[in-house]
Amino acid sequence: MRTPPRSPRPYDGELRCHARTWPTDPPCTDSAAWHVAWLLAPRGHFSLVCDEHMAGLTGVYDYVDRHPADIMCAMPGSGWQTGTVPSRCVAAPAVVPER
Repeated sequence: MRTPPRSPRPYDGELRCHARTWPTDPPCTDSAAWHVAWLLAPRGHFSLVCDEHMAGLTGVYDYVDRHPADIMCAMPGSGWQTGTVPSRCVAAPAVVPER
């Protein structure tokens, strides 16, 4: 499976692309249209991507799943829910330790 090089970026609530056409290019700042899962397990590899970069990336790399990007996709700690069409991002449940 062909996946793009990973450049970690914290999810900060900004729904921006951050993809690059060339490694030396600055990150794109266009609004993200897609949330892409390059790998789901054991450790997910995800990208927020604009329409233009989505077209270029899918010509070179293989993705496992994608869905339209929404604000939940850019939130720290969100999870990828499969089994829905399309898949979507959800808030991860809070784990409260038992006393």
